[in-house]
Amino acid sequence: MRTLLLAAALGLAAPALPAQAFDFQALSDRLFGESRIFGAENPDARAIVWEDLAPPLSPAAQGAVARLNATIDTMTDTEIDEALALIGENGDVLTESLDGEAVSLEGYLVPLDFETDAARSFVLVPYMGACIHVPPPPPNQIVFVRYEEGIPMTVLEDAIWTPFRITGTLRAAPAETELADVGYQMTAGGIRLSEL
Repeated sequence: MRTLLLAAALGLAAPALPAQAFDFQALSDRLFGESRIFGAENPDARAIVWEDLAPPLSPAAQGAVARLNATIDTMTDTEIDEALALIGENGDVLTESLDGEAVSLEGYLVPLDFETDAARSFVLVPYMGACIHVPPPPPNQIVFVRYEEGIPMTVLEDAIWTPFRITGTLRAAPAETELADVGYQMTAGGIRLSEL
């Protein structure tokens, strides 16, 4: 530090410091150890995104999604409600062609069974805080996930703001949960922490 200050005072170039890349793997290992991957992922599963589960959103609704993802913590309740109303256009329309397909989808897990050491039922949502801090997204943007082996609640608590990638067979099958109406259901074969 003293060298940098002296170099700056004399107008000299600061010594080059070695660049260090962010090591997600090391952070993940430290936080979750071996528990960052559960089950077995299907290498043949098709990677899909949330837009695949719904008809195309209008430009205004796309802007609302981007705003929720970027600034939800600073938005007022009214602004959040307005954004969710835009996103909710055609919220009950499902992509029937995905029914029965092996897919992988990234999102945030919200456990439904809190009274246990390992959660086995979840809703998967496209943005953090959905179904907890803000009203739920439309049904075609929520997937009910069942994972029989369970994920320890301690892992979920530590990763509450971390996206997960879920792999399994997707069903276009509306249902009601205690948190929200869902448009899709999935039995997960593999769940892992995302490397976003």
